[in-house]
Amino acid sequence: MNKFIIGFLVLITQIFVANAQESSLALIPYPWSVEQGTGEFLFTEETIFYLPQSQERDLGAYIQEKLLADQNMKVQVKSGSPKKGEAPAVNFLLTKNKEIEEEGYILSVQPSSIQVEARTAKGLFYAFQTLRQLMPVQPSALARIPSVEIKDHPRFEWRGLMIDVSRHFRSKEFVKKQIDIIAAYKMNKFHWHLTDDQGWRVEIRKYPNLTDKGAWRADRTGVSWWKRTGATAEEPKSVGGFYTQEDIKEVIEFARLRNVEIIPEIDVPGHSKALVSSYPFLSCLDSATFEVAVGGKAPDNALCAGKESTYDFMEEVIGEIAGLFPSQYIHIGGDECNKTNWKKCPHCQAVKEEHGLADEEELQSYFIQRMNKLITANDKKMIAWDEVLSGNGAKGAVIMAWRRGAHSPQLQAPQEGYPTIMTSYTYSYISQVQGPPGMEPEGPKVVLPLSKVYSQEPVPEALSPEQARLIKGTEVCLWSEFTPTAEHTEYMLYPRTIAHAEVAWTVPAQKDWQRFQEIVPTHFQRLEQQKITVSNSLYSIYGSYAYSPLEQTGRVFLETETEGYRMLYTLDGTAPTSGSEQYHGFLTVSLGQEVKAGLFDKEGQLLGEITSLKVRKDNL
Repeated sequence: MNKFIIGFLVLITQIFVANAQESSLALIPYPWSVEQGTGEFLFTEETIFYLPQSQERDLGAYIQEKLLADQNMKVQVKSGSPKKGEAPAVNFLLTKNKEIEEEGYILSVQPSSIQVEARTAKGLFYAFQTLRQLMPVQPSALARIPSVEIKDHPRFEWRGLMIDVSRHFRSKEFVKKQIDIIAAYKMNKFHWHLTDDQGWRVEIRKYPNLTDKGAWRADRTGVSWWKRTGATAEEPKSVGGFYTQEDIKEVIEFARLRNVEIIPEIDVPGHSKALVSSYPFLSCLDSATFEVAVGGKAPDNALCAGKESTYDFMEEVIGEIAGLFPSQYIHIGGDECNKTNWKKCPHCQAVKEEHGLADEEELQSYFIQRMNKLITANDKKMIAWDEVLSGNGAKGAVIMAWRRGAHSPQLQAPQEGYPTIMTSYTYSYISQVQGPPGMEPEGPKVVLPLSKVYSQEPVPEALSPEQARLIKGTEVCLWSEFTPTAEHTEYMLYPRTIAHAEVAWTVPAQKDWQRFQEIVPTHFQRLEQQKITVSNSLYSIYGSYAYSPLEQTGRVFLETETEGYRMLYTLDGTAPTSGSEQYHGFLTVSLGQEVKAGLFDKEGQLLGEITSLKVRKDNL
């Protein structure tokens, strides 16, 4: 055969094999550069990890913990480097190589050794997360790790998750569990929403009533959130909880070992019903008493912006928070402040007149700017939601841009020079349901499926290069009105949080929804092994129809966010099986006829739940 043809066929075979091998690497978030080699490293319990001496205690103990949990292996960790002629080993090196970015790394797996280079401890930590994902999902005495050269670094410095523990309290063990998971997916910020109308969750020793009263509310379990009626003073207050300062320190240390920075949020001046319930003098209504909100609307929930005692109080709170949390940031909230009482409060109106403030929006700016002074006096930086851009703004703040529609903070904040974190309601509010609303637990009826979270581009095209550099990163937010249990909370978190991890880490050129949805089942297995509840709503089928009064029939349309699977259906009321008809285009069905459909893989396995749909006149 012609040598050119033989060479061409060999080249094509090599490319096909390399592509097949690379596509089989179930890595989330996907690295910046992946070059597949040949052969594999055989990892056993006898394989030794060599680490820089500075990393032997913290990173070494973490590696041993995770490999015991992941692979049931008790590995040895030593400081230094492997000696010549020694058995194949894993060698982690700190280097001064300036081609490697601060959180980046180079991971080289060869049959004879595994070597990692990084400039920082963070880089070594993230390299280990990639190495964990290269190992088999099921524990084995012999883990085969494919030969590969990976060069990697994050796209954004801020890769965050927010969990609201005010509406529904979650234990410190639950919080640590989620921090452990996000760290494994190279996320580095945990935004802890500690206070709101429905509960104050952090001990402040100067003001014990914040947790003696503010952490507890009347029980409305089983009543839909927005239909709940307020509590009376006489009712038992049995729902809630809080973290002692020792609890907080324990969680912070746990996060430090995983390179996760914890950012506390104390939400003021609005969303403060638990606060004014604990200390009513902070309200504009001098003689009123309040109860912690139980859900639903929470009127009279703003601090008084006119009383000097409010600022004295907040100075003490911020001082304790600053001393407790080592993060460089304190989030002050600033969102959705009901200013009704400000408009008729003599204290607020006096401050407006004294400082020449045009309206209550400028009064909020005055309040926020004073919070900023208290925060900076403690050598911290202030973060706030984008409402603080109104009035006179919030000079010096970092903005979390969440609103969309009539508001454009994703443009306004960076265009006005603010460092900005994208927390878009459209892409990042994972408190929204993730599948067909009728098939999901109760929640907001806006659907935010996995594919939409994955599709986010955090940097708007309208920004100039200079403005784009102000985008620090992105964060997903889980508000807890509709997550009363730990299991439900995790169901809302995963897998959408790991899709967001790829948005925050991976450059757009390396993102690929087809690849991601093919490998995410592997991560379902990894998460389930860690007793994490996950949602399989990405396999749900969305059904809709158009009814024709003239024909007395309906055209039924079925769609799914996944690719590469078969939608199979029945029209006789039975559940579809692998032998049922495959959906193409649309179905024409009679009035009242039931369509049942499910998504099946190539092996004929049902992947999600069965969707059921009937054509009705009353749905017009």
